[in-house]
Parts: sequence; C-alpha cells; structure tokens
Amino acid sequence: MKVLKNGYVLQMAVVVAIILIAGSFELPKYTSRLIVLAVLAVIDMRYWYSVRKYFTRRFKRVLTIAYWLPLYMLLVFFISGVITPYIEWNSFVRIYFPGILLILLIGKGIFITLIVFGDIFIIPLNVIRHINPENIERLGKWYRPRIFLLTSAGIAFLVMMTYVSGMFFWVNDFKLTKVELPIKNLPQSFDGYKVIQLSDFHLGSFLNDKPIKDIIRIVNEQHPDLIVFTGDMVSFTTDEVYPFEEEMKKFSAKDGIYSILGNHDYGEYTNWDSQEDKDLNNRELFEFYDRIGWHMLRNQNAIISRDTSSIAVIGVENWSETKRFGKKGDLKKAIIGTEQTQFKILLSHDPSHWDGEVNKKYPQIGLTLSGHTHAFQFAIETNSVKWSPASLLFKEWGGLYQKVLEKGGIQYLYVNRGVGTLGYPGRVGTRPEITLIVLRKEL
Repeated sequence: MKVLKNGYVLQMAVVVAIILIAGSFELPKYTSRLIVLAVLAVIDMRYWYSVRKYFTRRFKRVLTIAYWLPLYMLLVFFISGVITPYIEWNSFVRIYFPGILLILLIGKGIFITLIVFGDIFIIPLNVIRHINPENIERLGKWYRPRIFLLTSAGIAFLVMMTYVSGMFFWVNDFKLTKVELPIKNLPQSFDGYKVIQLSDFHLGSFLNDKPIKDIIRIVNEQHPDLIVFTGDMVSFTTDEVYPFEEEMKKFSAKDGIYSILGNHDYGEYTNWDSQEDKDLNNRELFEFYDRIGWHMLRNQNAIISRDTSSIAVIGVENWSETKRFGKKGDLKKAIIGTEQTQFKILLSHDPSHWDGEVNKKYPQIGLTLSGHTHAFQFAIETNSVKWSPASLLFKEWGGLYQKVLEKGGIQYLYVNRGVGTLGYPGRVGTRPEITLIVLRKEL
C-alpha cells in the first residue's frame, strides 16, 4: 500500500512538472495560471480514490474515462505543444482542441469544487459517525451521500453543455449595439457623426472568412463616418491575418479607419527563436495594416475636420494597470497637437487605462473606446442584472460607463465585447459586438 501511495505521489509530481515546464514553453505569458492549474490537478488526482468507490460496476469503465479525460487531454495539449508549436497546428485542431479542453476543465473544476464544499458541509455528520462506529457503512470511514456526487456531476454536465451550445449558437451571432452620446462641447457640424467601433478580431479564431464577411456587411450598412479598431487583431502571430487580407480591405468609412495595438499584437504570447524573428513578426503586422488601408496610431493622433471645426482621434499603445501587460502607451505624447480640437476620442485597448490615468489626468478627453475583456465570453445581461466573470478583474468590462467631472463635464468609456474569441471558441450570454456610436450635440 505504501509503494502504491509513493507511486501515486510520483505521478502527481510528473503531472505538475509537465504542466509547469511544457505549459511555460507553450504559454509563456500564463505562468501564474499554470501554477493554479497544477495545484488543481493535484487536488483532482487526490480525490480519485475518494470518488471511484462510488462507481457502479456497470458504468465503472465509462466513469473512469470521464473522470480522467480532462487531465489526460491537458497533458496531451502541453506535450504536443512542445513537439509541434501550437501556432503550427492545423487550424481546426488549434481552434477546437483548446476549446473542448477548456469546457472539460470547467466541468471538472465545478464537479471537484462542489464535492469539496459538500465534504465541508458533512463534517459534523462524519464526526458523529466516528463517535458511534456502529453507524459507519462499508464504503469507508468517511461518509458521503451518493446524491452529492450525482448532483455535482449533473450541475457540471449542464454547465458543459451550455458552453458547447455557445460554440454553435452565439459565437458568430453578431450584435449591433447603437449608442447615442449627448456631447456638450460637440461642434454642430459633427452632430449625428457615426463612429463604428470594432475590437478583438483575433483572426486566428476564425476557420473561414464567412464571419468576416458578415461583420463587413453589418458595418458598411451603417454608412459610418469613421471606423475605429481597438486592438488584438491576432492572438499569437501575424500569420493569422493572411487568409483574411482581401476581405479586410472591404470596410468602408468616409473619414477612414484608425487602429491601435492590443496586448496580443506584440507577439509576446509566442516563444521566438530570436528577437529578430519577433521584430520581423511585428513589422509584418504593421505592413498588413498598410496594405488594407487602416491607419495605425501608436501614441499618435489624427485630426478630422468639418467646416471650421475638428475632432481628434487619439491612439495609444497598450496601457494596463496590470503589470503583466505593462504601460507601453504614452498619452502625454499622443495628445500633442490636439489642443485646438473641440472633441477628443481616445482609443486604448485595456479599459483599466480609463480609471487608471485618463479621467484623473486628462479631463479634455470626452470619449474613450476600449476592448480587451471579451466580457470573458460569458455574461448574464438582462434589464436588471449585468454580471460577468470579467467583473472580478475589470472595474469596467462591457458597455457604456460615464463619470461626471468636477467642472460638470462628462467623460464616457465604452468597452466593446469583441468580435473574435480567445481560448474558448464560443460565447455564452454575451454576443460578439459591433458598436455604432452616434455623437449628438447636447442642447
């Protein structure tokens, strides 16, 4: 028995090593999450002996496979990434293998969590049974009602099926959100000015160009004056953009299309052989923007004029309150030359920039447009409830926010929920979003 236990501890150590070492190679930016994943894997393996004794003989093999499948798939994912880099995988496998794996891990996580909480709940019962040994059943000294396992498994299964449905019913069900903003100092010539905001394409998340065509159709039907893109054109490398290049040229706006970089656009989620390779990848992305006719703003601005009035579009590089993403953006530099414009729109990928710097130091910026959160691709949004796991990390994670300044002005922030996906190739309760913002002169 001791040899068995020692062998099982060795298995745990091997699993942890694979997750941390191979995982760091494949996902170099997610070290902290890999540590959490390794801890959860140990808890998962520890509970195996506690759970398996409840399996009936008829379904024992099936239930055993079901229990271990998430962990086996996780190890295969990491080991395969070492053998063949993730970005070189077949498109279908690259998109759906991690998605299915994530669904299984979520289900398993819910199952184990409910069992752990169930065990805490029945501690008093087990204390009583320990005091009175005659009541201890054959299943062992620790008594756990079978209904706890069945209920936990049932809840986990329902959650997984919800996520599976999100891969088919919501992932490409694009939503046009129309927002009218009353602007006190908006020039009359810009009253009714239409701005389309797009964000987080993550082009590698699309198997074909049909979703891109749908986005283009919806956008162009609005006849926008301006289109802005608030970052994350890719997930890992510039190679993701090439299959969609011709379609991406078909967006149309009277005053052009302006774009900024998101955290994924810097090539920092891939292990490069050299700094030169990484720099080349980034230059190729900038060249892609040039070819499709989108204007990249890297701590820069553009002035748009109507008659004798003007507004400014200011774009900064990625700026985040989170140390992992860093503060590449330089708003002080980007805003130079916009002093005479009557209204200023800031493009900043990470919404934490708004509360972290913009509304504290730059009251002259009337509207900030961000993305980044994807609303975690899971949300509950009704007339009375607005919640997403994204709210645990981001104060502003989806939709319109406003802040009244000391002198009576209002600063707006709109966080677009993105059109692409990352990791999980689906959405639940929050559709991919195209935002139409109409500027109105406040009377």
